[in-house]
Amino acid sequence: MASSLQKQEQETQCTLKIAVVGGPQYDRLYDRLAVFEAETGVHVEIVYRGSHPELNDFITATFPPANTDHTHNSSYKTPELDLISTHVKYAPSQAHYLQELDSSLVSQEQQDEFLDSALEACKIQGKLMQLPRMVDSRVLFYREDVLEKLGLAPPKTWQELLQCASTIGQAALPLEVGGQSVPRLPNSAVAEPKTMQGYVFPGKLSGLFGTFYELAMMEMRHPEALFDRNDRPVFEESTVVPVLTYMRQLVATGAVPADIDQYYFDQVSTMFTEGQVAMVADWPSYYRDMKQLLLKKAGEKGGGAEVKVMRYPVGANGSRSAYSGMHSFAIPKSCRHLQKALRLLQFLVHDDQQWLEATESGSFPTKKAVLQRLVNETEEAVARSSPSVGVERTTGSDSRSDAQLDSERLGCLRATVEEDMAMFPHLLTYPELEDALYPMIQDAMMGRLSPKEAARRMQTRALQTF
Repeated sequence: MASSLQKQEQETQCTLKIAVVGGPQYDRLYDRLAVFEAETGVHVEIVYRGSHPELNDFITATFPPANTDHTHNSSYKTPELDLISTHVKYAPSQAHYLQELDSSLVSQEQQDEFLDSALEACKIQGKLMQLPRMVDSRVLFYREDVLEKLGLAPPKTWQELLQCASTIGQAALPLEVGGQSVPRLPNSAVAEPKTMQGYVFPGKLSGLFGTFYELAMMEMRHPEALFDRNDRPVFEESTVVPVLTYMRQLVATGAVPADIDQYYFDQVSTMFTEGQVAMVADWPSYYRDMKQLLLKKAGEKGGGAEVKVMRYPVGANGSRSAYSGMHSFAIPKSCRHLQKALRLLQFLVHDDQQWLEATESGSFPTKKAVLQRLVNETEEAVARSSPSVGVERTTGSDSRSDAQLDSERLGCLRATVEEDMAMFPHLLTYPELEDALYPMIQDAMMGRLSPKEAARRMQTRALQTF
């Protein structure tokens, strides 16, 4: 009897070890782990936290590759990880060491709480291998005050964006927001711009490939120009060359910073936040920090940043396409405390946590009830901040602009998620494909290769990777 009670106590007081994606836009959720610990008596240890590329490197080094027999390999040690952050892009290459979340572990009722598209994206070959944390789709933020100063209209097409961004870059506007000089980017490895830049996007690694991918989706004349029906890479020159030519034009005309090949996601977001660029395509989870830092300047003497948001411009084939994905959590087969890990998994994607991330970071929730609540409360905030009919209102303009921007952003995001998402194929080798091809995209963009030669090399390398 005593041994049974002792065993139960040890099980209750177990420690779950987890590896998660980190950053200001994600860390708010982990502050809630203390609530889980208080509710369950289970301790949670974050053994690794880093950016997604860093996390992926850690997980790749921790778990064995697929189809590897470690039975007779004494150097292999089973990892002690009970839950990991992952992503629908990376999970296919990790599936061999992930626990399938069948209906005995995640009931049909629990599955039905998620958006259908989100849950479907979390399946690999029809099997549920992860639960979705947030949807990632980019929308376009722009400085309306900067465009109006130069007599420019928000771009309706990507060609118009090129012209608009080039005009801004050539105008050499001083870097000032609200009458104050903009500080340097902290710990930045790139040169500080001296004048306002027109547009910026990640110029390296997976961020660059994602930008290429979404532009290609809006260029191609038929759905199999990049991947055929069996998800094999095709990369037809008729699609790839015009996209690489366009990306080269962005650099050559000064529409983007000359050293854009040094920029990644965080630097891109910071540039817009600090008033160094007039337009940026950004992710939902950066929104609240951006708004807090930038829009507070709107009421300062001398004017301020007037931020607007819109869905992506239209591409050459008449469509919009925003590179999209989904952050998720999964349980590795190495999990030592499955029931406790399942409870933690459900906690991390619970409505309360999704609401926290949606309202504190700006993420797009994957739970139906949370999204509906967000829509309702956003609409109510707009109504509360609007003056009554026939009543002149001279105060509260900041709250009105805040609420209106929130509403417009959420509307753009919903339309993007419903109509414009460019989801990548669920390929085991997709991350490897990104890593292999982005240097050629970068070489064409920076003028080191002709678009045609870069396209030829991309097609050859893609087939080798597959």
